[in-house]
Amino acid sequence: MTAGAAIVERWKTPEDLRRWLEKRFERFVAADLREPGMPIDTFQITAPGLTAGIIAEQFAVVRSWAGAWQEAAAAEPDLVLAFAEWQTRNFGRVRIPKTAYANSIDGAARLVRRTRELASARQRYAALMATDSRLEALASHWPRITCMSQGDFTILCRFVKEATALDLTRLRLREVPCPGMHTKFLEQNRTVLKPILAALNVPLDPKALTWAGKLGFFEDDTRMFELRDLDGSVLPYPHFALPAGQLTGECPARAAGAGTPQGVVIVENQATFQALPRMPGIVAIFGRGFTVRILVSARWLAFQPVLYLGDLDHAGFQMVAGLRRDGLAHLQTALMDVRTAKVNKSYWVNDTSAPGTNRAYEGLIDRERAAQQLMAAGPWRLEQERIPFDMLVDNLERWYSSRHQASCGALVSGSR
Repeated sequence: MTAGAAIVERWKTPEDLRRWLEKRFERFVAADLREPGMPIDTFQITAPGLTAGIIAEQFAVVRSWAGAWQEAAAAEPDLVLAFAEWQTRNFGRVRIPKTAYANSIDGAARLVRRTRELASARQRYAALMATDSRLEALASHWPRITCMSQGDFTILCRFVKEATALDLTRLRLREVPCPGMHTKFLEQNRTVLKPILAALNVPLDPKALTWAGKLGFFEDDTRMFELRDLDGSVLPYPHFALPAGQLTGECPARAAGAGTPQGVVIVENQATFQALPRMPGIVAIFGRGFTVRILVSARWLAFQPVLYLGDLDHAGFQMVAGLRRDGLAHLQTALMDVRTAKVNKSYWVNDTSAPGTNRAYEGLIDRERAAQQLMAAGPWRLEQERIPFDMLVDNLERWYSSRHQASCGALVSGSR
């Protein structure tokens, strides 16, 4: 390849435009929901190193590149191109693509093959606005809203109608007088409920320990976390439980005048938690589902190597990503990778947990993201208790030996 041809290789192509649109699609849809007909940003077809000399020297390559843009525009009526004219000595005036844009949000949706999502977003946003016109801010949350089943969305609209008449500070989760709005519904859809309650001027409590308390519900400090001292040298008791509020305060070992933990393992399966092998200086915590995110308030965990063992499903990967985003950036995972999933494929079951938006998985590293996408394609679930225990112990021991040198990420996987 000549130097001139190498220059052309760096120029933007129609595929770059599609990736650019895909990356910004959620923002474009949100803007159109708030104000229909909003123009789509223009894509700059950058061509670094472009000169009349390059056009003359590499005319065939340049023509092929420009032709790819013209073919894309001919095949996609929603794609509009603008050109710049270059005067060359040997070939006269040459038209070079300069900018591209989709002529509407519908056009952008067709270009990235997401027309169904756009239609669903419009329909559901209109339904929410018809329920209460103050919900304009929900435009930014359209991906999560369109992920909901029709039944769940109906319940959400019903709750919107009743929310302003409720005093959540006097209600526990089980006391919400809205048919269908059970505790699991509230937990799985809390990322949508928060902006809804804020838009309706329902008081929230950002300082609360639990997600329910943050939404404004009455908060009991009765959620218990089980802890195990894996060799009996750190905690005052080998196996006991603490309310969430106490665990998020001072390190239990220091509070009891005991030793100093050398690492923490968070486990989402109780049978696994109870069977963890002896490990000097290691404290194990039983995670309790999405409640595990309370642990980001435990400042002492910020100074400990932390390993997370969870299910390979929508919820498990959302917990990992959420813990990292909320403050445990150094969190590592074990057995939450593609290799582990494929080795144990015979144990996959249907995943019934709620899928998250792209934002819900921000914080996953590449290895975890690949596993998340593999399992979400079903959607399938690989429960932690189905993974052979010797595989888990092998990974745990390798983490133990490398925990002080390892940085954030899934540094341990399904086999040696």
